[in-house]
Amino acid sequence: MGANETTRTLDSRNITAKLTEFIVETHFENLPAEVVRLAKGSFLDTLGVALGGTVEEAPKVLTRFVKEMGGEPIASVVGQGYRTNAPQAALVNGTAGDIVGFSDISVIQMTHPSVSICPAVWAMGEQVGAPGREVLLAHVIGVEVANKIGAGIRPGFQLKGWHPLAVLNTFGAAAAAGKLLRLGAAEIGSALGIAGAEASGIRAAMGTMSKAYGAGRSARDGIVSALLARLGFTGPANVLEARDGFLQTFGDGASGAGILENLGNPYEFIAPGITLKKFPACTRSHNGIQGVLDLQREHRFTADDVESVECLVTPAVVDYLKFSSPRTKFESKYSMEFCVAAALLDQKVVISSFSNERVTDPKIVALMKRVRMSVWPEYAKHGYNPPHAPYGCLVKIRLKNGQEFSRQVDQGPWEPATPPSWDDLVEKYRSNAELLLPRDKVERSIDLVSRLERLNDIRQLMDVVRGD
Repeated sequence: MGANETTRTLDSRNITAKLTEFIVETHFENLPAEVVRLAKGSFLDTLGVALGGTVEEAPKVLTRFVKEMGGEPIASVVGQGYRTNAPQAALVNGTAGDIVGFSDISVIQMTHPSVSICPAVWAMGEQVGAPGREVLLAHVIGVEVANKIGAGIRPGFQLKGWHPLAVLNTFGAAAAAGKLLRLGAAEIGSALGIAGAEASGIRAAMGTMSKAYGAGRSARDGIVSALLARLGFTGPANVLEARDGFLQTFGDGASGAGILENLGNPYEFIAPGITLKKFPACTRSHNGIQGVLDLQREHRFTADDVESVECLVTPAVVDYLKFSSPRTKFESKYSMEFCVAAALLDQKVVISSFSNERVTDPKIVALMKRVRMSVWPEYAKHGYNPPHAPYGCLVKIRLKNGQEFSRQVDQGPWEPATPPSWDDLVEKYRSNAELLLPRDKVERSIDLVSRLERLNDIRQLMDVVRGD
């Protein structure tokens, strides 16, 4: 064993134990006020996105499946008016939350945390009748664990084809569920070990229902891991750093640097921060969309005026937005060409911008052919996912009359540095929740989330958003 390998082994041998200690010993009183504020915004946003996504076909298919499977009615499936057991409720709610492509994201860690963590804490919190402060704490802990593990293996993990949210969120959901179950250190260690046996997910699923299934499945599997650990089922207590453990198998032997260095200090909600989505498409398209909308608003041209659009982007953007000629609405959410065309035609990008009919609309198809995306060397010299412009886009538009305009957008519209206000999030929430809930329940749910840390029982909220 060489000197470097010896150092790596010594440095990484207690990662899982330290994570376990953090989960067990962190209490609501330890959370900075800013973390609580940001987590509540994320909580409201995720709940709204899950409600809006419930109208999609994928959650409806899972609902039929779950009802056929049966289950004790303990936890609510939002917007669908029924309860099932906690793992299955988390499966449907997580899938509904991701299917529209509107959930929050950690741009630096390249994963969507809350779309799995929140469904896990809704279901587990409802099962145990947890107060709102414990639910918020579990959300924060789940995001922290999932993202810090991601920090230890990026970007090689993603480049190998693993889908981060489907893998990382299994650990985060296990941590969150274990916290709500008030498990001890040995049980939490086993829950993380079981989560390691469950974790999986590949990026080939992008552009299909199975991508969103990864969000729901990781929420479900995290709950199962915690429930099994409570019953005495064991898993490797050193699941991350063990020989043939997570870092070796998923991270090609990564040292795990980045997992413990800033654990809870600062919290992920503070730095690098969580990005909220303004547009219901892959976040890597947002800078391009924003650039197009800004230029169109400033120079007042129409889609018919446009001769060509060039989007010069980071390597990460090209890697994920792989459908230049999308065939379905799911593929169109991973298409810069479609997103730019929709922005030009509609002067906005909203949920209704994406449908199977629109991808074959002659106007959209013709306009997509005028859009070209490629890696900009100026971004690429800073790496795959440049810290200053992770999903940066230089938009160049040429009009048929010869006029040319350009706009460089390094940061998306709702990044941590330029976050949405509570009112912005409420407006987004209403636009989603009103697809299923009457106005009085929408307003009641907003009020309950606004004072979530003061609720005696999360069931007060879940009874409203269940929709029966």
